[in-house]
Formats: sequence, C-alpha cells, structure tokens
Amino acid sequence: MFMSCDLLSIARLHVRSCLRDLLGNQIEDAGVDMGAMDASRTVFELKLAFIRAQVRILSESLEPPENWRIYATESEEDELSDKAVQDALQKLNGALKKHNRIIYSSQAIQHVAQQITSLYWSLLSHATHNVGISDKRLETTVDLCSHFNITQLPAELEDQHASEEERLRYQELRERLMRLDTERQQRQRRLGQLRRLHKLLEPFSEPQNNIQPNLVTRDGELVQELEKMRMLVARVSGRIEQSKERSTSSEGSPPYAFGADEKLAALLDMT
Repeated sequence: MFMSCDLLSIARLHVRSCLRDLLGNQIEDAGVDMGAMDASRTVFELKLAFIRAQVRILSESLEPPENWRIYATESEEDELSDKAVQDALQKLNGALKKHNRIIYSSQAIQHVAQQITSLYWSLLSHATHNVGISDKRLETTVDLCSHFNITQLPAELEDQHASEEERLRYQELRERLMRLDTERQQRQRRLGQLRRLHKLLEPFSEPQNNIQPNLVTRDGELVQELEKMRMLVARVSGRIEQSKERSTSSEGSPPYAFGADEKLAALLDMT
C-alpha cells in the first residue's frame, strides 16, 4: 500500500511496547487482563485512532518561529520580506496536504491498522501460549461488530466461576446482539438496493447533459416537430369542417363513388 514504512515501523514498536507492559504486569491466573485498554473499543479501532492521530500531526501546517530571522543565514541579496516567506510557506503547506492525502489515504490507514491488529493478536497468542494461558477465553477487545465473531459466540457462558445471574445476563446480551446483527444485515441489504437505485438515477441528476437535449430544451427538435404537428392538425381539422359543409349542402344531389385516384387526390388536397 501507499503508507509510509516509517509509520508502520513506529506502530509496530508501539504494539510491542504495549505487549511487554501487558505480559509483564497483567497476567493473572484466569487469563490476560485487558483492562489497561479501553474495553469499549476493539484493537483495530485503537490502532486506527492512533495512526490517524499521528497523521493529523504530520498534516499540521508549518509555521516559522517568531525569531526565525535570528537563525537565518545572512544573504548578500535583498532581505526576505514577511510576505515572501508567507507565500512560500503557503505553497509548501498546500503541497504537504496534497502529499498526505495521497500517501495517508483512508484506505491505506485502514489497511495498516488491520496489519497491526493481525500482528498484535499473533504476538499475543504466541506470548499467552508460552505462559500457559488458555485461548478459549473471550477477550474484551473482540470486535463484536463482526458478523463472524457474533456467530462464534458460545450459547452459554463458559466460565465455571460465573454466577447464575451472570449466565442469564450473558444469554440475554447474546440474543440481543444476534437480533441487532440480523437487523443490521437487513438494513445493509436495503442500503445496497438504495445505492443501486441511486446509481441508476445518476444520469437524471443533470438532464441537460445526460438526457437528450431535444426532450428538455425549449428550442429542441421535438418542440419544433410538435409545432408542425399542431399546424397540420389545424389544417386537417379545417378541411374536415369544409368537407362537412359541402356534404351538407349537397345532400339533395345523388351520391357518387370516388375512384382510387380520386380518393388519393382528395386526401392530398386536404393536407
């Protein structure tokens, strides 16, 4: 990915430092105590927040100190004006922000956070295996937003020291979590349908450019053809009225039949 190797190295050192503190001071008889970490957030969320904080620091605008002229190298040319320095810094900050948007994109940050999470759990699993801690314990940092993790939850609380109230509480929370997960999947399917419909309707957002111009403009070809049709209808209606008047005036005369050529000539004469 496009993430800087230095940032990934720093994150790895941060993970290893956390593991040393965790395994050195917080290993208990029942398992690893994860209380030092925010129990309401997953490892992925914690690492993602850490990386984003570092990226924000790197993305801050550069400003010269107030006494920068004291440390500046003397030049034989004209002295730099404050405006020239500000213009140069403005261009530099613009280039820096553009660079950070490309290199530290949201996709790249999430990718690195996933790698750090995998490394974290790999190191933790190896360390806990060496000290003899059971891996059947449900960690407090498990991502319970994941459908896979929700389906892997045991039906009953696997803790021999848990009370009956705690077991009932676990079952209630598990059922509620599974129900919410089902509702979320339904909403995600609905969201997918709405997004597909929105994509199909995108051409109609700019009808002047995406739809045939003659359907929406006043002077288009369709409007001109409709005007011609109105004139033709008016002429035909007038000829029909004249034909009715002639037929009314000649009711007393004997009827006669038109031939094929005469009918065609009469029709052409009406138009």
